[in-house]
Amino acid sequence: MGTGKNWPNRKLKCASQAEILRAHQRDDDFVKHLQEKLTETAQNFGLHRTLLHYIRSDVPLKLLYFIFTSGMGNQTLGEEYTGIVQANLEQRRVPTLTVRILAAVLECLGERTLLKLLQQLQIYVNRPSSKLTPAAISFFNTLLSRLHTIIPIIVLFHKGMFYIYGRYYSLGRRIAGLDYTKVYGPRPLDTVSWGLRLLGVATLIQCLLKIWQSGRMQNTTSANISNVKSVSYNCLLCLEAPATTTTVCGHLFCWNCLSEWLRVKPQCPFCREYVPPSRIVHVMNL
Repeated sequence: MGTGKNWPNRKLKCASQAEILRAHQRDDDFVKHLQEKLTETAQNFGLHRTLLHYIRSDVPLKLLYFIFTSGMGNQTLGEEYTGIVQANLEQRRVPTLTVRILAAVLECLGERTLLKLLQQLQIYVNRPSSKLTPAAISFFNTLLSRLHTIIPIIVLFHKGMFYIYGRYYSLGRRIAGLDYTKVYGPRPLDTVSWGLRLLGVATLIQCLLKIWQSGRMQNTTSANISNVKSVSYNCLLCLEAPATTTTVCGHLFCWNCLSEWLRVKPQCPFCREYVPPSRIVHVMNL
């Protein structure tokens, strides 16, 4: 697969959803197998703790896998298995190395990096030495929390659109403009595509439910914060320290109690609602 190769006399058609999914599933299976072998080797040589941070995440291995396949102009194992090739359908050519790198980086790191950036911004806004006014802190906390909620929904919505229309497996590939075209082998039956389209509709419904649930949780949080101002200012766990931190479900605790609790179990200590540590919010002017 060379970057300068063109198909001037051949009509390029986008590969089907089933072919693209099977290719990525086969690639993911290979990366997981490589991860297991690397973990086993590290344990045998006593390097498991040293390499734990790199082994636990599949991102480094995916990027390494990309270097030896798409990065060098070769098909991945999944692409060879299904007979598809990365292509720019509009320009009728193999994508350039820059486009392939951009698609790989966005697919592996895009969502995670953006969510981590939002988390760091929220920590910066709520730092004790912040010179922002209470109104500005409240505004930025609300904005960053909503962005942290809506980004995974956008990614899920894009996945639903892929199931229905079959183009651009990930949001990163859509941004880079990287498609797949079928070059050899039998095509799947149409009934498979209809099954995936039904899955796409279900995924879009799931997005709507998540949006509704998110709005309901935010309203509950605001109502609980308003009520707690006139009822209690103490942490619900230790009952002594001032309550300065709220969960997405609206219950108030001190920072130390809540952070220690979530480090052991990511659930609200009061109602057992799932609470990731990155979603707790420092509340001002209680």
